[in-house]
Amino acid sequence: MTMLHVEGLGGGYQDLIVLRDVDLEVEAGQLQVVLGRNGAGKTSLMSAIAGLLPTVRSGTVAVNGRDVTRLPAHKRAAAGVGLVQEGKRIFRKRTVEENLLLGTYSASGWSMRSKTRKDALAAAYERFPILEEKRTDRAGGLSGGQQQMLAIAQALAADPSVLLLDEPSAGLAPAIRAEVFATASRLRDEGLAVVVVEQLVDVALDVADSVAVLDSGRIVSSGPPEHYKDGELLQEIYLGSS
Repeated sequence: MTMLHVEGLGGGYQDLIVLRDVDLEVEAGQLQVVLGRNGAGKTSLMSAIAGLLPTVRSGTVAVNGRDVTRLPAHKRAAAGVGLVQEGKRIFRKRTVEENLLLGTYSASGWSMRSKTRKDALAAAYERFPILEEKRTDRAGGLSGGQQQMLAIAQALAADPSVLLLDEPSAGLAPAIRAEVFATASRLRDEGLAVVVVEQLVDVALDVADSVAVLDSGRIVSSGPPEHYKDGELLQEIYLGSS
């Protein structure tokens, strides 16, 4: 089943166009990796899917068959889009548990003691036991790896069907990076459609089901991960060599 369908997407930041006619399709239970050099438009693509890109000039974004192109970000979250932005963007002065509760803002009902929110907390603590141990600690005091786990858990608290991970390994030690990618793989195996933007190509290719290459705001190549394990092809993608 197609969970994310992007067709002819174009836009950017007012008059600055950074995405041009982008097509992308991700199935449930699929991990899609997006590669490309710095400035190719990868983060802008994630923002556009999540409803954070200021200007969308063309194209559509559909989640689980529903057109969300004109919906603001909070309504896209309610429709099933979860975004983990680069840089572990959590509420550092809030506790771990408060961060997780803030992730449920799109859940039905307003009570902070609702069953929906209790279930979301239980699921987060089952998936990331360290967060339960630290639930009353301020998020800013967590290690870098723990902060990234919290950012992922916060995105999952709204029970998305599509999870977007933008540079999830940035600034993390190798062992923690491996844990982050193992988490992404588990989420894929649980049936989520997972999209990962990542600069660590070798690690990303090891977990990918499909790869798309973005250059100058366009998808210029796509295919199975094995196709991109060729050193000369990667040099062409990232350095522009022929």
